Amino acid sequence: MMRKALSSLGVILSLSALFSCSSKESNVKEDLTKYMDQARLWATAETQINNAISSVRRDQFVHDDFVIATLKSAVGVTQQYVQQLETYQPRTPPLYNVHQEYIEAWRAHYSAMAALVDAAEKKDYIQLAKANTDLVEAQRSVADALADLARLLREAGLRSEPPPQQQPSSPPPEGFAAPPHNS
Repeated sequence: MMRKALSSLGVILSLSALFSCSSKESNVKEDLTKYMDQARLWATAETQINNAISSVRRDQFVHDDFVIATLKSAVGVTQQYVQQLETYQPRTPPLYNVHQEYIEAWRAHYSAMAALVDAAEKKDYIQLAKANTDLVEAQRSVADALADLARLLREAGLRSEPPPQQQPSSPPPEGFAAPPHNS
């Protein structure tokens, strides 16, 4: 009798684990799908911010007034964007962790951009160089968070693996050229 009860208990635990896993996978897929829908709405702010950064990099930070005018408005957009990101709350731990990584990267963008404006206003070119280095690092952090998001999407079956010969590397930060490909 005890053996039969243990056997039944084993079957019940196995089935509950199976349903629990598929339920968790379903929750992650649903959470990722909602997140990607929201990310499409965030794209406008990101484009505006990245265009401002590209513009001052093309100028090579030569014209202080241009740097100030271009980045000052982008700093405000970045601050609002970070606030939007902070209000979004993913429900599943894997996506929550990636989203927190993404928020931190955009906070770093905000700080670096504000420091660039401050440096240009003061004409402090040492501070400007440091702020630009911080911005490059923030852009790398965004790329890392996006790579982690892509991994989650692949693991959830929402994005396929690229063919091995086309594995993407992390994109270079905005304003930097990719290394040439050897054929």
